[in-house]
Amino acid sequence: MPAARILGVGMYLPQERITNEELGRLMAYDVVGYLAEKRIGVRFRAAPNEATSDLAVAAAKEALQQSGLQPEDLDLIILATDTPDFVSPPTSAVIQHKLGAKNAGAFDLNAACADETIALGLAAHAIILGEARYVLVIGAYAMTKWLDWSPYTESASKVLAMLFSDGAGAVVLGPSEKPGFLKSKIMAEGEYWDTYGIYLGTACPPTVAMIQEKKHFLRFHENGHRVPKDYNATRWPKLVRETLAAAGYEPADLKLLLTNQVEYPALEATLQALGLPTDRTHWVADKFGYAGSASAFMALYDALACGKLRSGDLVAFCTSGAGFVLASALFRWV
Repeated sequence: MPAARILGVGMYLPQERITNEELGRLMAYDVVGYLAEKRIGVRFRAAPNEATSDLAVAAAKEALQQSGLQPEDLDLIILATDTPDFVSPPTSAVIQHKLGAKNAGAFDLNAACADETIALGLAAHAIILGEARYVLVIGAYAMTKWLDWSPYTESASKVLAMLFSDGAGAVVLGPSEKPGFLKSKIMAEGEYWDTYGIYLGTACPPTVAMIQEKKHFLRFHENGHRVPKDYNATRWPKLVRETLAAAGYEPADLKLLLTNQVEYPALEATLQALGLPTDRTHWVADKFGYAGSASAFMALYDALACGKLRSGDLVAFCTSGAGFVLASALFRWV
């Protein structure tokens, strides 16, 4: 049975860059103060004619180049996103066409900001089971198209409008003589489904009134249900420990932990709970923004550029998203 490893990584950011100061003026709110502790420093916005599939293809091309592969070499494309081009057809099919990956199957995966990590595990399993040789996983995000940047008192998105950025990260996985992928795990706490989201679909079909009331934007649910403030800080350490233990490792063995780039204090608390120093992670939201489903891949891309990973290092992905869904994936860098 073959092993699976990461062969190449790519990233793409849209051209328009909006600082916290600029968004603060737009929303008449202290965005700088609100995001200071979270350490989100900026956001990038996709152009009006730039869809999630366009962001994804740009990142995918770089990942393929790093891997020494052509689009026609791919057997499978997995798109992780909750901001697709359309409800249907799947955006992964659009990507397959735009990329020219004529031999690849394709599907979308939506688990909010946890989905890129889930996709990594699924891609590795496909290779290990012999169902695919080369798999492209893309985390792509165009959430700014669903944000209401009106003045804060009028905004449907409120503070959610300040958190998110657009962009894409891509990873190519392929076969390996030495095990790269080691373990993965998925968790969910569905009682928090009504915390925040884009509540538009078969349970809430679009109507003129919905648009007029701005209920089609990313927003907090009217139920007022909230996750605990320490949600990530308490769940991430548990999930990382369990994943490491299942593979026969301890937290001290971990070289790099990559999480959502949304809340630095939660990451700091996670490292502290695991007994790890802060140099065992990599933070990019200060310069790339928080691009949801793409954020952990962006952190991986930048960590590699900074020389933080060497052959033999153990790296863990741990992400969570609205719903709430959590996921982990453990790799040996080979």
